[in-house]
Amino acid sequence: MNSLDWHEITKAKKMVRASDASLCGNAIAEYRDNIVIIEHGAKFREYIVPKSKVERYDGRDVYLNIPRSMLSAFDF
Repeated sequence: MNSLDWHEITKAKKMVRASDASLCGNAIAEYRDNIVIIEHGAKFREYIVPKSKVERYDGRDVYLNIPRSMLSAFDF
């Protein structure tokens, strides 16, 4: 989804949700064709997810086209 304003999305640290509606964290940066997601909680985790895995943005949350269980493949 290259038509999105990633600068504004990451500046506002928008919430990211998986395709199963699970919370994944906040979009904090754009790096090339990827977004960087930070998950806070019991464990601090960072993910770098290709923009091709973004399904949509509703103005409030960014939705991925993968379930939460697949997010660990993008852990860094």
